Amino acid sequence: MRNLLFIEIILFSFYCYGQEFKIIENYEGKSVLNTINISKLEKDCEKSNDFWHFTNAEREKILERCPINRIASYFDNLYEIINNKIVIYDVNELKLTINKKLYNKTVNNKISPVKELNLSLFHKGKLKDKIILANSSYDVEGYYWLSNQYYYISPSKDVYLLLVKDIDTSVKPIFWKHYQIDKKDLQFQLKELLIDEGYKYQIIYPYKFEILEGALEKSKYDIDKLKTCYREQFSTNCSIDSYRYYHNLLSQKVISLKDKKTNFNESIDKIDKQINEICLLIPAPNYYYETEEFTYNITKCLTEQLNKKIEKLAQTLLE
Repeated sequence: MRNLLFIEIILFSFYCYGQEFKIIENYEGKSVLNTINISKLEKDCEKSNDFWHFTNAEREKILERCPINRIASYFDNLYEIINNKIVIYDVNELKLTINKKLYNKTVNNKISPVKELNLSLFHKGKLKDKIILANSSYDVEGYYWLSNQYYYISPSKDVYLLLVKDIDTSVKPIFWKHYQIDKKDLQFQLKELLIDEGYKYQIIYPYKFEILEGALEKSKYDIDKLKTCYREQFSTNCSIDSYRYYHNLLSQKVISLKDKKTNFNESIDKIDKQINEICLLIPAPNYYYETEEFTYNITKCLTEQLNKKIEKLAQTLLE
């Protein structure tokens, strides 16, 4: 009897949490976004200086190479067919809706029209969580798109978002996000964040922060600058290298302690995990103009924590 009850519990749990997540047709977004290569994206979407010298057929072929050009019309159509709100999932008292918003946003004293789609999670009629699913903002003075965000909701309850600067000559990625729809805790859990704004780094929540490009040896900043620039808000590239500098110092301290103290059992991976867990609580950016401040806040927090740990280990070395 107990075994039968156990089997029933497993089957119930699978039904509630393991079943395929089926969004109503035509609202799931584009699946290319779950595996898109951001580094390759910019190259594939770049137009050469002689683009307009090609024939129409040649230009079409070049444009087709860019994944964004292949999916843009789908999202343009979404903004048209969603009047206000649409329910895209409604099973077992769990409901997902897409809401459309049209508004003006002021950035750097410029007013930009914005189209936006929000994904809301309801349980028993109560709103539990909400994320920005897609948006598109336009520079009315410069006559170009400031940013476009695209999405894909997978059958495995994953939500993938890609925000790009979509201008006439190229498409430049800003960030890529991976959320998971947590049906147990009733929220959208951010699992991964990839930032690409002249510097590339990846966050895998809740513990991992990794810079994906460059090296401290190639930094254009001298050591004195690297010691302090993480405190300067509008010096993001230097902040990245400042983090690298202090992380290297910490790694050296850990190695020294392991050589001198046999009872020292900390590792750089363990320390990284502890530090990252503190700083990765900083809310992720939602719009293109928030990425620089987010990067500053993250690197400042991480570097301050590295400094604290370095000072603590320095004292341990003296004992």
